[in-house]
Amino acid sequence: MSRAFHIALEDDWEQSIGFGSYEAATRGHPYEPGDFIRATTAAGVQDVLDAHYQDLNITLLLIDIDMEALETSGIRLEHDGTSIRIFGPLPCADPAVIVAVHPLRHENARWVAPAL
Repeated sequence: MSRAFHIALEDDWEQSIGFGSYEAATRGHPYEPGDFIRATTAAGVQDVLDAHYQDLNITLLLIDIDMEALETSGIRLEHDGTSIRIFGPLPCADPAVIVAVHPLRHENARWVAPAL
């Protein structure tokens, strides 16, 4: 299984479950038609946390996505090193696509990626 990881604000993720799809591109960027949801590989999670989320003091979640199941659902992906672009909303209620949702820990004034 090839996996992608997206960092979500807990409130955004929880609100999306009732609608069945998650449409936040990344922190501070709503998903717009023609845009994409930003994700990364397991190796890139800590780098993304360090670069874009260290100043936040709200609950963050790491969304674990099965890329093959996502593509099977009709959503196009592009890979560029550790960056992954998801061209469509995430079907957040589909257990075939969403492998797991991991709460992230904040330790020593830093968000810490879980062992993946």
